[in-house]
Amino acid sequence: MIDLILGHLQNPISQIILLVVFMTGIVRGFSGFGSGMIIGPTIAAFYTPQFAIGAVAIIDSLPTVQLIWGARKDIVWRQVLPVVIGYALLMPIGIWVLKSSDPIALRWFISISICLAVALLWSGWKYNGPRSKPISIGVGAMGGFMGASTALPGPAPLLYWMSGKDKATTIRANMIYYLFLTDVIVIGGYWFGEIFTAQSVALGILASPGYFIGMLVGTNFFKGASEKTYRTIAFVMILIAAIASLPVLDSVLR
Repeated sequence: MIDLILGHLQNPISQIILLVVFMTGIVRGFSGFGSGMIIGPTIAAFYTPQFAIGAVAIIDSLPTVQLIWGARKDIVWRQVLPVVIGYALLMPIGIWVLKSSDPIALRWFISISICLAVALLWSGWKYNGPRSKPISIGVGAMGGFMGASTALPGPAPLLYWMSGKDKATTIRANMIYYLFLTDVIVIGGYWFGEIFTAQSVALGILASPGYFIGMLVGTNFFKGASEKTYRTIAFVMILIAAIASLPVLDSVLR
């Protein structure tokens, strides 16, 4: 494993990814979401979606523990738990899609899904329907499918919660705990689904410290930021990553 980590450290492509991961850590610490939407398509553009999603699961697991303590007073468990349950229900189907889909087609699906999610979030669209437990479980199920297949567990619950009347601090706390709990669930699913490879785990381990430092920086930014700033910075970075990682730009990246 050490040899693989050193190999990534000397690889120019991996060095670019390490920089992207650090910047993403700032977004994650600041907004509470966005890691899979930036890191996933970036790594997939250089490797494969399956490789990328395995690496993202490692990168976004242990370092996020430091966010949990600071968000504990703002989380609303009655909102989060039904969504997490829904996630677990549909996650196995997402893993099957990840393993069986054509890599290029899956990359198009990932990038287009991100662009649509950002467009909806940035437009200020509001979900005005009921917010019962079955609806919350359904939102989580969509997150489970998208999270396991494309490393995008966040857009569905984020749209759902941002459409409500909660403040940015509550939304951020809900997303931090939701993403942490679903990371634990999906790592187990990926392990049994044989998604992880030694190379993807090595890259994940190598990138985790920079991601952790970035989150510390982003957390400090959040303390004095307005809700408008909170949304705009996250959305701009996510949109840039989604567009830059489109398969049609592969020749530019290489």
